[in-house]
Amino acid sequence: MNKNQKSKKFVLLTIILIILTPLLYIVIYHQVGNNTIEINKFYKPFLLQHTKNSRIIIESGSNSLYALDSYMIEKEFNIQTINLSDAAAYPLKQKLLRIEKYLNKNDIILLPLEWKYYSRIELGDYFKNNLLGKLHYYYNFNSNLDELIQIANTPFINFTKNIKYKYRLSQKQHRYLGKNIEKFDKNERGTRINNKTILSQLTMSCDKYIFVKQIKNGFELSDTFKDNIQIIKRLQTKSKQIIFTWPTVVGDDCYSDKYRLKLDKFVIKLKKYLDDNEVLIIGNPYDSKFPTKDMADTFYHVKPNAKEVRTKKLIKLIKYHPVNKYFKRDKLQYQEDIKLSKNNMLNLLNRTCLAKEKISFKSSKAIFQGWSHPEKEFRWSLNNSSIIYFRIDPNNLIGILKLNINTLGKQNIKLAINGYDLGEKIVNGKNKQLKFNFDPTILNKNKINIIKFDFSNAHKPNAEDKRLLAMALKSFELE
Repeated sequence: MNKNQKSKKFVLLTIILIILTPLLYIVIYHQVGNNTIEINKFYKPFLLQHTKNSRIIIESGSNSLYALDSYMIEKEFNIQTINLSDAAAYPLKQKLLRIEKYLNKNDIILLPLEWKYYSRIELGDYFKNNLLGKLHYYYNFNSNLDELIQIANTPFINFTKNIKYKYRLSQKQHRYLGKNIEKFDKNERGTRINNKTILSQLTMSCDKYIFVKQIKNGFELSDTFKDNIQIIKRLQTKSKQIIFTWPTVVGDDCYSDKYRLKLDKFVIKLKKYLDDNEVLIIGNPYDSKFPTKDMADTFYHVKPNAKEVRTKKLIKLIKYHPVNKYFKRDKLQYQEDIKLSKNNMLNLLNRTCLAKEKISFKSSKAIFQGWSHPEKEFRWSLNNSSIIYFRIDPNNLIGILKLNINTLGKQNIKLAINGYDLGEKIVNGKNKQLKFNFDPTILNKNKINIIKFDFSNAHKPNAEDKRLLAMALKSFELE
Protein backbone atom coordinates (compact mmCIF):
# COMPACT_ATOMS: atom_id res chain seq x y z
CA MET A 1 0.00 0.00 0.00
CA ASN A 2 1.52 3.31 -1.12
CA LYS A 3 1.53 6.55 0.87
CA ASN A 4 -1.41 7.96 -1.11
CA GLN A 5 -3.60 4.92 -0.32
CA LYS A 6 -2.62 5.06 3.36
CA SER A 7 -3.56 8.72 3.50
CA LYS A 8 -6.96 8.04 1.91
CA LYS A 9 -7.59 5.20 4.37
CA PHE A 10 -6.66 7.41 7.31
CA VAL A 11 -8.98 10.19 6.12
CA LEU A 12 -11.83 7.69 5.59
CA LEU A 13 -11.41 6.21 9.07
CA THR A 14 -11.28 9.68 10.57
CA ILE A 15 -14.54 10.65 8.83
CA ILE A 16 -16.21 7.43 10.00
CA LEU A 17 -15.10 8.06 13.60
CA ILE A 18 -16.28 11.67 13.44
CA ILE A 19 -19.72 10.42 12.35
CA LEU A 20 -19.98 7.35 14.61
CA THR A 21 -18.62 8.81 17.86
CA PRO A 22 -21.44 11.32 18.46
CA LEU A 23 -23.99 8.72 17.36
CA LEU A 24 -22.57 6.20 19.84
CA TYR A 25 -22.57 8.90 22.54
CA ILE A 26 -26.24 9.67 21.88
CA VAL A 27 -27.21 5.99 21.94
CA ILE A 28 -25.39 5.33 25.23
CA TYR A 29 -26.83 8.47 26.82
CA HIS A 30 -30.35 7.52 25.71
CA GLN A 31 -30.06 3.94 26.95
CA VAL A 32 -28.67 4.94 30.35
CA GLY A 33 -31.21 7.74 30.75
CA ASN A 34 -34.21 5.57 29.95
CA ASN A 35 -33.09 2.67 32.12
CA THR A 36 -35.51 2.87 35.06
CA ILE A 37 -34.25 1.93 38.52
CA GLU A 38 -37.15 0.04 40.07
CA ILE A 39 -36.01 0.34 43.69
CA ASN A 40 -34.96 3.94 44.03
CA LYS A 41 -32.52 5.08 46.68
CA PHE A 42 -34.56 8.28 46.87
CA TYR A 43 -37.77 7.67 48.77
CA LYS A 44 -40.16 10.06 47.03
CA PRO A 45 -39.64 8.70 43.50
CA PHE A 46 -40.04 5.23 45.03
CA LEU A 47 -43.43 6.27 46.46
CA LEU A 48 -44.56 7.65 43.12
CA GLN A 49 -43.51 4.48 41.30
CA HIS A 50 -45.01 1.91 43.63
CA THR A 51 -48.07 3.26 45.46
CA LYS A 52 -51.31 2.12 43.87
CA ASN A 53 -54.89 3.31 43.34
CA SER A 54 -56.06 6.78 44.45
CA ARG A 55 -53.44 9.31 45.54
CA ILE A 56 -53.09 13.02 46.19
CA ILE A 57 -49.78 14.05 44.60
CA ILE A 58 -48.32 17.34 45.85
CA GLU A 59 -45.71 18.77 43.52
CA SER A 60 -43.77 22.04 43.65
CA GLY A 61 -40.52 23.27 45.18
CA SER A 62 -39.42 23.35 48.80
CA ASN A 63 -42.21 25.69 49.91
CA SER A 64 -44.52 22.64 49.93
CA LEU A 65 -41.82 20.30 51.14
CA TYR A 66 -41.79 22.09 54.50
CA ALA A 67 -45.30 23.59 54.59
CA LEU A 68 -47.72 20.76 53.76
CA ASP A 69 -48.01 17.72 56.03
CA SER A 70 -48.93 15.04 53.54
CA TYR A 71 -49.92 12.43 56.14
CA MET A 72 -52.24 14.91 57.86
CA ILE A 73 -53.94 15.44 54.50
CA GLU A 74 -54.02 11.68 53.94
CA LYS A 75 -55.79 11.02 57.23
CA GLU A 76 -58.30 13.79 56.59
CA PHE A 77 -59.40 12.63 53.14
CA ASN A 78 -58.62 8.88 53.33
CA ILE A 79 -56.44 9.15 50.23
CA GLN A 80 -52.77 8.20 50.05
CA THR A 81 -50.90 11.51 49.84
CA ILE A 82 -47.41 11.89 48.41
CA ASN A 83 -45.40 15.08 48.75
CA LEU A 84 -43.00 14.97 45.80
CA SER A 85 -41.90 18.58 46.26
CA ASP A 86 -38.15 19.11 46.28
CA ALA A 87 -36.50 22.15 44.67
CA ALA A 88 -38.06 25.03 42.76
CA ALA A 89 -34.89 25.15 40.68
CA TYR A 90 -36.07 22.02 38.87
CA PRO A 91 -38.31 22.64 35.82
CA LEU A 92 -42.06 22.15 36.02
CA LYS A 93 -42.05 20.30 32.71
CA GLN A 94 -39.88 17.49 34.09
CA LYS A 95 -41.97 17.34 37.25
CA LEU A 96 -45.16 16.93 35.23
CA LEU A 97 -43.64 14.38 32.87
CA ARG A 98 -42.42 12.35 35.85
CA ILE A 99 -45.95 12.31 37.29
CA GLU A 100 -47.40 11.37 33.92
CA LYS A 101 -45.11 8.34 33.70
CA TYR A 102 -46.50 6.88 36.93
CA LEU A 103 -49.98 8.39 37.01
CA ASN A 104 -52.95 6.42 38.33
CA LYS A 105 -56.35 7.23 36.86
CA ASN A 106 -57.86 8.36 40.21
CA ASP A 107 -54.94 10.58 41.20
CA ILE A 108 -55.44 14.20 42.26
CA ILE A 109 -52.49 16.47 41.48
CA LEU A 110 -52.04 19.51 43.73
CA LEU A 111 -49.64 22.25 42.54
CA PRO A 112 -48.74 24.95 45.13
CA LEU A 113 -46.09 26.34 42.78
CA GLU A 114 -43.51 28.95 43.73
CA TRP A 115 -43.88 32.26 41.90
CA LYS A 116 -40.83 31.68 39.73
CA TYR A 117 -42.59 28.85 37.88
CA TYR A 118 -45.02 31.31 36.29
CA SER A 119 -42.43 33.64 34.76
CA ARG A 120 -39.23 31.58 34.47
CA ILE A 121 -37.66 31.14 31.06
CA GLU A 122 -34.24 29.56 31.48
CA LEU A 123 -33.20 26.22 33.00
CA GLY A 124 -30.41 25.96 35.57
CA ASP A 125 -27.14 24.15 34.87
CA TYR A 126 -27.34 21.91 37.96
CA PHE A 127 -30.46 20.20 36.68
CA LYS A 128 -29.12 19.71 33.15
CA ASN A 129 -25.76 18.42 34.38
CA ASN A 130 -27.22 15.87 36.83
CA LEU A 131 -30.28 14.60 34.97
CA LEU A 132 -28.52 11.40 33.99
CA GLY A 133 -27.24 10.71 37.52
CA LYS A 134 -28.47 12.17 40.83
CA LEU A 135 -31.71 13.38 39.22
CA HIS A 136 -32.21 10.30 37.03
CA TYR A 137 -35.83 9.95 38.13
CA TYR A 138 -36.63 13.13 36.16
CA TYR A 139 -35.37 11.69 32.87
CA ASN A 140 -38.49 12.12 30.71
CA PHE A 141 -39.02 14.14 27.54
CA ASN A 142 -41.88 15.35 25.40
CA SER A 143 -39.94 14.71 22.19
CA ASN A 144 -36.71 13.27 20.77
CA LEU A 145 -35.62 16.82 20.02
CA ASP A 146 -35.87 17.77 23.71
CA GLU A 147 -33.71 14.78 24.59
CA LEU A 148 -31.11 15.66 21.95
CA ILE A 149 -30.92 19.21 23.31
CA GLN A 150 -30.35 17.80 26.80
CA ILE A 151 -27.60 15.49 25.50
CA ALA A 152 -25.91 18.31 23.60
CA ASN A 153 -25.93 20.55 26.70
CA THR A 154 -24.35 18.01 29.04
CA PRO A 155 -20.55 18.35 29.44
CA PHE A 156 -18.74 15.07 28.78
CA ILE A 157 -17.24 15.01 32.28
CA ASN A 158 -20.76 15.08 33.75
CA PHE A 159 -21.80 12.34 31.33
CA THR A 160 -19.13 9.94 32.63
CA LYS A 161 -19.75 10.82 36.31
CA ASN A 162 -23.50 10.33 35.89
CA ILE A 163 -23.12 6.93 34.26
CA LYS A 164 -20.94 5.71 37.14
CA TYR A 165 -23.39 7.12 39.69
CA LYS A 166 -26.46 5.53 38.13
CA TYR A 167 -24.67 2.21 37.67
CA ARG A 168 -23.83 2.12 41.39
CA LEU A 169 -27.46 2.88 42.26
CA SER A 170 -28.73 0.09 40.02
CA GLN A 171 -26.30 -2.41 41.54
CA LYS A 172 -27.22 -1.51 45.12
CA GLN A 173 -30.95 -1.00 44.69
CA HIS A 174 -32.01 -4.05 46.72
CA ARG A 175 -30.32 -2.49 49.74
CA TYR A 176 -32.87 0.32 49.68
CA LEU A 177 -36.07 -1.76 49.54
CA GLY A 178 -36.37 -2.54 53.24
CA LYS A 179 -35.71 1.06 54.30
CA ASN A 180 -38.25 2.43 51.84
CA ILE A 181 -40.96 0.02 52.97
CA GLU A 182 -40.17 0.82 56.60
CA LYS A 183 -40.66 4.53 55.88
CA PHE A 184 -43.98 3.77 54.20
CA ASP A 185 -45.09 1.75 57.25
CA LYS A 186 -44.16 4.69 59.48
CA ASN A 187 -46.46 6.91 57.40
CA GLU A 188 -43.66 9.00 55.95
CA ARG A 189 -45.06 10.59 52.81
CA GLY A 190 -42.35 12.99 51.67
CA THR A 191 -42.90 16.02 53.94
CA ARG A 192 -39.86 17.28 55.85
CA ILE A 193 -39.33 19.25 59.05
CA ASN A 194 -37.24 22.41 58.92
CA ASN A 195 -35.81 23.65 62.22
CA LYS A 196 -33.04 25.73 60.66
CA THR A 197 -32.50 29.38 61.45
CA ILE A 198 -32.69 32.31 59.02
CA LEU A 199 -29.74 32.34 56.64
CA SER A 200 -27.25 35.10 57.46
CA GLN A 201 -26.68 35.74 53.74
CA LEU A 202 -30.40 36.33 53.21
CA THR A 203 -30.00 40.09 52.89
CA MET A 204 -32.61 40.82 50.20
CA SER A 205 -36.26 41.51 50.91
CA CYS A 206 -38.90 38.81 50.71
CA ASP A 207 -40.43 40.27 47.54
CA LYS A 208 -37.08 40.38 45.75
CA TYR A 209 -36.49 36.76 46.78
CA ILE A 210 -39.84 35.27 45.79
CA PHE A 211 -40.46 37.49 42.74
CA VAL A 212 -36.93 37.16 41.37
CA LYS A 213 -38.15 35.96 37.94
CA GLN A 214 -40.98 38.48 37.76
CA ILE A 215 -38.59 41.34 38.53
CA LYS A 216 -36.23 40.03 35.86
CA ASN A 217 -38.74 38.99 33.17
CA GLY A 218 -41.79 41.09 34.09
CA PHE A 219 -44.99 40.18 35.91
CA GLU A 220 -46.06 38.14 32.90
CA LEU A 221 -46.78 34.47 32.25
CA SER A 222 -43.84 33.02 30.36
CA ASP A 223 -44.12 30.90 27.23
CA THR A 224 -42.43 28.16 29.25
CA PHE A 225 -45.33 28.13 31.71
CA LYS A 226 -47.89 28.22 28.91
CA ASP A 227 -46.21 25.22 27.27
CA ASN A 228 -46.45 23.39 30.61
CA ILE A 229 -50.19 24.05 30.71
CA GLN A 230 -50.47 21.91 27.58
CA ILE A 231 -48.92 19.02 29.51
CA ILE A 232 -51.34 19.69 32.38
CA LYS A 233 -54.30 19.55 30.01
CA ARG A 234 -53.02 16.20 28.81
CA LEU A 235 -52.75 15.01 32.42
CA GLN A 236 -56.34 16.12 33.07
CA THR A 237 -57.55 13.43 30.70
CA LYS A 238 -55.59 10.77 32.58
CA SER A 239 -56.21 11.75 36.22
CA LYS A 240 -59.13 12.61 38.47
CA GLN A 241 -58.27 16.30 38.80
CA ILE A 242 -55.40 18.81 38.71
CA ILE A 243 -55.62 21.76 41.12
CA PHE A 244 -53.39 24.79 41.51
CA THR A 245 -53.07 26.65 44.78
CA TRP A 246 -50.72 29.32 46.11
CA PRO A 247 -47.23 28.90 47.57
CA THR A 248 -46.44 29.29 51.25
CA VAL A 249 -44.31 32.37 51.91
CA VAL A 250 -42.97 33.64 55.22
CA GLY A 251 -41.80 37.12 56.17
CA ASP A 252 -43.35 40.36 57.41
CA ASP A 253 -42.32 42.16 54.22
CA CYS A 254 -43.73 39.53 51.81
CA TYR A 255 -46.30 40.99 49.38
CA SER A 256 -45.34 44.53 50.41
CA ASP A 257 -47.05 47.68 49.15
CA LYS A 258 -44.20 48.18 46.68
CA TYR A 259 -45.25 45.10 44.65
CA ARG A 260 -48.85 44.71 45.84
CA LEU A 261 -50.47 46.28 42.77
CA LYS A 262 -48.29 44.32 40.35
CA LEU A 263 -48.97 41.12 42.27
CA ASP A 264 -52.74 41.60 42.28
CA LYS A 265 -52.77 42.26 38.53
CA PHE A 266 -50.55 39.22 37.98
CA VAL A 267 -52.89 37.02 40.05
CA ILE A 268 -55.89 38.17 37.99
CA LYS A 269 -53.95 37.43 34.79
CA LEU A 270 -52.95 33.97 36.03
CA LYS A 271 -56.47 33.08 37.18
CA LYS A 272 -57.93 34.12 33.83
CA TYR A 273 -55.35 32.10 31.90
CA LEU A 274 -56.03 29.00 33.99
CA ASP A 275 -59.78 29.51 33.70
CA ASP A 276 -59.51 29.86 29.91
CA ASN A 277 -57.69 26.53 29.89
CA GLU A 278 -60.20 24.92 32.29
CA VAL A 279 -57.63 24.42 35.03
CA LEU A 280 -58.70 24.90 38.66
CA ILE A 281 -56.97 27.20 41.15
CA ILE A 282 -58.21 27.57 44.73
CA GLY A 283 -57.65 30.04 47.57
CA ASN A 284 -55.78 33.34 47.46
CA PRO A 285 -52.08 34.13 47.96
CA TYR A 286 -52.51 36.03 51.21
CA ASP A 287 -54.00 33.05 53.07
CA SER A 288 -50.68 31.20 52.85
CA LYS A 289 -48.48 34.08 54.05
CA PHE A 290 -46.80 33.78 57.48
CA PRO A 291 -44.96 36.33 59.68
CA THR A 292 -41.17 36.37 60.11
CA LYS A 293 -41.38 34.56 63.47
CA ASP A 294 -42.45 31.42 61.58
CA MET A 295 -39.48 31.53 59.17
CA ALA A 296 -36.94 28.70 59.10
CA ASP A 297 -34.06 29.54 56.76
CA THR A 298 -35.64 31.23 53.71
CA PHE A 299 -38.76 33.14 52.70
CA TYR A 300 -40.24 29.91 51.34
CA HIS A 301 -39.49 27.69 54.38
CA VAL A 302 -41.71 27.67 57.48
CA LYS A 303 -41.12 26.11 60.85
CA PRO A 304 -43.06 22.98 61.94
CA ASN A 305 -45.76 24.88 63.86
CA ALA A 306 -46.57 26.97 60.78
CA LYS A 307 -46.60 23.80 58.66
CA GLU A 308 -49.43 22.44 60.78
CA VAL A 309 -51.37 25.72 60.46
CA ARG A 310 -50.84 25.88 56.70
CA THR A 311 -51.94 22.26 56.25
CA LYS A 312 -55.10 22.81 58.29
CA LYS A 313 -55.91 25.91 56.26
CA LEU A 314 -55.55 23.96 53.01
CA ILE A 315 -57.71 21.11 54.31
CA LYS A 316 -60.42 23.59 55.35
CA LEU A 317 -60.21 25.35 51.99
CA ILE A 318 -60.71 22.05 50.15
CA LYS A 319 -63.56 20.89 52.42
CA TYR A 320 -65.58 24.07 51.91
CA HIS A 321 -64.87 24.41 48.19
CA PRO A 322 -66.74 22.63 45.34
CA VAL A 323 -63.43 20.88 44.60
CA ASN A 324 -64.12 18.73 47.69
CA LYS A 325 -66.17 16.34 45.52
CA TYR A 326 -62.90 14.97 44.11
CA PHE A 327 -61.54 14.23 47.58
CA LYS A 328 -64.40 12.13 49.01
CA ARG A 329 -63.07 8.67 49.79
CA ASP A 330 -64.19 5.67 51.83
CA LYS A 331 -61.97 4.69 54.77
CA LEU A 332 -62.19 0.97 54.06
CA GLN A 333 -61.17 1.56 50.46
CA TYR A 334 -58.26 3.69 51.69
CA GLN A 335 -57.08 0.85 53.92
CA GLU A 336 -57.26 -1.51 50.95
CA ASP A 337 -55.20 0.96 48.90
CA ILE A 338 -52.52 1.08 51.60
CA LYS A 339 -52.42 -2.71 51.68
CA LEU A 340 -52.20 -2.91 47.89
CA SER A 341 -49.35 -0.39 47.82
CA LYS A 342 -47.48 -2.28 50.55
CA ASN A 343 -47.87 -5.60 48.73
CA ASN A 344 -46.70 -4.03 45.50
CA MET A 345 -43.54 -2.84 47.26
CA LEU A 346 -42.94 -6.23 48.89
CA ASN A 347 -43.19 -7.94 45.52
CA LEU A 348 -40.11 -6.00 44.42
CA LEU A 349 -38.14 -8.47 46.56
CA ASN A 350 -37.13 -10.77 43.71
CA ARG A 351 -34.26 -12.60 45.40
CA THR A 352 -34.93 -16.12 46.66
CA CYS A 353 -33.50 -17.80 49.75
CA LEU A 354 -32.13 -21.30 49.21
CA ALA A 355 -32.69 -24.34 51.39
CA LYS A 356 -30.07 -24.53 54.18
CA GLU A 357 -28.79 -21.06 53.26
CA LYS A 358 -27.81 -18.96 56.26
CA ILE A 359 -29.52 -15.59 55.80
CA SER A 360 -27.77 -12.87 57.78
CA PHE A 361 -29.45 -10.04 59.68
CA LYS A 362 -28.47 -7.61 56.88
CA SER A 363 -29.09 -9.80 53.83
CA SER A 364 -30.81 -8.23 50.80
CA LYS A 365 -32.69 -11.52 50.37
CA ALA A 366 -35.05 -10.53 53.18
CA ILE A 367 -36.93 -7.46 54.33
CA PHE A 368 -36.79 -6.73 58.05
CA GLN A 369 -39.77 -4.79 59.39
CA GLY A 370 -40.00 -3.74 63.03
CA TRP A 371 -36.25 -4.06 63.56
CA SER A 372 -33.61 -1.53 64.52
CA HIS A 373 -30.68 -0.62 62.24
CA PRO A 374 -28.07 -3.35 61.57
CA GLU A 375 -25.17 -3.30 64.02
CA LYS A 376 -21.82 -5.06 63.69
CA GLU A 377 -23.01 -8.60 64.45
CA PHE A 378 -26.82 -8.44 64.64
CA ARG A 379 -29.92 -6.27 64.57
CA TRP A 380 -32.36 -5.79 67.44
CA SER A 381 -36.09 -6.29 67.29
CA LEU A 382 -38.11 -3.17 68.12
CA ASN A 383 -41.08 -3.11 70.49
CA ASN A 384 -43.24 -6.19 71.00
CA SER A 385 -43.22 -7.75 67.55
CA SER A 386 -41.05 -7.96 64.43
CA ILE A 387 -41.43 -9.41 60.93
CA ILE A 388 -39.19 -10.91 58.25
CA TYR A 389 -40.38 -11.07 54.63
CA PHE A 390 -38.67 -13.53 52.25
CA ARG A 391 -39.07 -15.77 49.21
CA ILE A 392 -38.15 -19.48 49.08
CA ASP A 393 -39.00 -22.66 47.15
CA PRO A 394 -40.78 -24.95 49.69
CA ASN A 395 -40.29 -28.05 47.51
CA ASN A 396 -36.75 -28.42 48.81
CA LEU A 397 -37.58 -28.12 52.51
CA ILE A 398 -38.31 -30.65 55.25
CA GLY A 399 -39.71 -27.96 57.57
CA ILE A 400 -37.18 -26.64 60.09
CA LEU A 401 -36.52 -22.99 60.90
CA LYS A 402 -33.21 -22.30 62.63
CA LEU A 403 -32.44 -19.03 64.41
CA ASN A 404 -29.17 -17.69 65.79
CA ILE A 405 -30.04 -15.01 68.36
CA ASN A 406 -29.26 -13.08 71.52
CA THR A 407 -31.89 -11.84 73.94
CA LEU A 408 -32.16 -8.85 76.23
CA GLY A 409 -33.03 -10.67 79.42
CA LYS A 410 -35.54 -13.48 79.60
CA GLN A 411 -37.93 -13.53 76.63
CA ASN A 412 -40.92 -15.67 75.71
CA ILE A 413 -40.66 -15.74 71.90
CA LYS A 414 -43.75 -16.71 69.93
CA LEU A 415 -43.30 -17.45 66.25
CA ALA A 416 -45.60 -17.83 63.25
CA ILE A 417 -45.05 -18.33 59.51
CA ASN A 418 -47.71 -16.98 57.16
CA GLY A 419 -50.14 -16.81 60.08
CA TYR A 420 -49.56 -20.42 61.17
CA ASP A 421 -48.53 -20.64 64.85
CA LEU A 422 -45.26 -22.57 65.35
CA GLY A 423 -45.27 -22.31 69.14
CA GLU A 424 -43.12 -20.42 71.61
CA LYS A 425 -39.82 -20.77 73.44
CA ILE A 426 -38.41 -19.13 76.56
CA VAL A 427 -34.88 -17.87 75.89
CA ASN A 428 -32.33 -15.96 77.94
CA GLY A 429 -28.75 -15.21 76.87
CA LYS A 430 -26.36 -14.91 73.94
CA ASN A 431 -25.58 -17.12 70.92
CA LYS A 432 -28.73 -19.17 71.33
CA GLN A 433 -29.65 -21.63 68.58
CA LEU A 434 -33.42 -22.10 68.22
CA LYS A 435 -35.32 -24.62 66.08
CA PHE A 436 -38.98 -24.50 65.10
CA ASN A 437 -40.61 -27.32 63.13
CA PHE A 438 -43.30 -26.54 60.56
CA ASP A 439 -45.18 -28.01 57.62
CA PRO A 440 -43.39 -26.70 54.47
CA THR A 441 -46.72 -26.61 52.61
CA ILE A 442 -47.61 -23.42 54.54
CA LEU A 443 -44.96 -21.59 52.50
CA ASN A 444 -45.79 -19.79 49.26
CA LYS A 445 -43.66 -20.83 46.32
CA ASN A 446 -43.91 -17.73 44.15
CA LYS A 447 -45.04 -15.18 46.71
CA ILE A 448 -43.75 -13.37 49.76
CA ASN A 449 -43.59 -15.35 53.01
CA ILE A 450 -43.76 -13.84 56.50
CA ILE A 451 -42.06 -14.86 59.73
CA LYS A 452 -43.64 -13.03 62.68
CA PHE A 453 -42.07 -12.80 66.14
CA ASP A 454 -43.90 -11.72 69.30
CA PHE A 455 -41.95 -10.90 72.46
CA SER A 456 -43.03 -10.92 76.11
CA ASN A 457 -40.47 -8.56 77.62
CA ALA A 458 -39.34 -5.81 75.23
CA HIS A 459 -37.69 -3.09 77.31
CA LYS A 460 -35.07 -0.33 77.28
CA PRO A 461 -31.49 -1.63 77.64
CA ASN A 462 -30.38 1.42 79.63
CA ALA A 463 -31.39 4.98 80.51
CA GLU A 464 -29.75 6.49 77.41
CA ASP A 465 -31.20 4.08 74.84
CA LYS A 466 -34.91 4.76 74.32
CA ARG A 467 -35.55 1.69 72.15
CA LEU A 468 -37.67 -1.22 73.41
CA LEU A 469 -35.55 -4.30 72.61
CA ALA A 470 -36.09 -8.02 73.05
CA MET A 471 -34.18 -10.20 70.55
CA ALA A 472 -31.03 -9.63 68.49
CA LEU A 473 -31.08 -11.62 65.25
CA LYS A 474 -27.80 -12.87 63.78
CA SER A 475 -29.16 -15.18 61.10
CA PHE A 476 -31.97 -17.52 60.15
CA GLU A 477 -32.08 -20.63 57.99
CA LEU A 478 -34.76 -22.91 56.55
CA GLU A 479 -34.26 -26.56 55.72
